[in-house]
Amino acid sequence: MKKILAVAALGSIALSSCSIFGTKSAAVSGQLKGFSPNQNLQLAVVGYNQGKYVVDGNQAQVIDKYLSGGYTLTLPRNVPYGTYRVIVFRDANNNGSYDLGDTILSKDNGKLLVYVAKDGDVFGGTKYGWNIYNGSSDIQTTILNNYDLEAVMQ
Repeated sequence: MKKILAVAALGSIALSSCSIFGTKSAAVSGQLKGFSPNQNLQLAVVGYNQGKYVVDGNQAQVIDKYLSGGYTLTLPRNVPYGTYRVIVFRDANNNGSYDLGDTILSKDNGKLLVYVAKDGDVFGGTKYGWNIYNGSSDIQTTILNNYDLEAVMQ
């Protein structure tokens, strides 16, 4: 009877931990430079493949309209594995999402957010979950910071 209870208790622990194991959540942070306040600006995590943005603005987040100078954005786990960027955009139709026609106001910072299913996918040195790849062997795999966004001069 004690063995059955021990097995049942271990099974319950393993099942309850399913929401922790098998997923790897993360947040990315950085500084915002050169953006003027009150422009209806938002952040979005958007796909970026072969030099083009993929329209999927369901991860938009309103930036403080007074632009405190920095941001932290929780990265989604419900997106396909691949490469992404964080952008600052002007929400032209006020729907809270990045759409074709919205103006991207942030420069390309040379970095990619990379979401991988297993270690070494997409780029060598990446680890399961979210990573920052900056075009070299320097890959951030744990603390995803210094993803600074600078305004495009208009």
